[in-house]
Amino acid sequence: MENNRIDYTTYHLPELEQDCWDRLVSGAVKSRTPFHTPSIATLHQGEVNLRTVVLRKTLATERELRFHTDIRSPKWQELSQNPSISALFYDAVDRIQLRVKGKAVLHHTNEITAEAWQKTSLSSRKCYLTRFSPSSYTDVSTSGLTDDIEHENFTLAESESGYSNFGIVSIQVQSIDWLWLNHAGHRRAFFDYEKGSFQWMIP
Repeated sequence: MENNRIDYTTYHLPELEQDCWDRLVSGAVKSRTPFHTPSIATLHQGEVNLRTVVLRKTLATERELRFHTDIRSPKWQELSQNPSISALFYDAVDRIQLRVKGKAVLHHTNEITAEAWQKTSLSSRKCYLTRFSPSSYTDVSTSGLTDDIEHENFTLAESESGYSNFGIVSIQVQSIDWLWLNHAGHRRAFFDYEKGSFQWMIP
């Protein structure tokens, strides 16, 4: 073991798969963990688009990951047209990388979004209160918010108008590609939920 890090050379595939999901669960509930802010990739007209999101919920049994977004955003439109999605997680301390692939299910004005919206803080709700869509071009540097909203001079009741712009992307995980970077020799494994198989790989 190096610097008291976990020695994954002793792990069997089922233990390793459980460790992946433990990290994903932790990433959703602990903001300071490396897995809290993955990069996600979508496809649009043959081009790959990347952005960082906040992992909001992990349902390990259902193999599901969730993040919030504005339904006016390009990623929402892209996923509406092509639900293929990939998420990249990396822990620089433990040197663990997860490449997660799946299909996106979009939630808007349903029980899932209603529950999440009620738990969304005032500071987070203001993200959905811009007059114009995310990625709109502008002549000046701006948040897109009015001064009152930008400085959080508004009430929870006034923030309710943002709910119509609030959406949740659920990633139905189809596979996890796990990689451990180790000075003595890397290790890699692939968990294929579509085929129901776990397999070691050459890194």
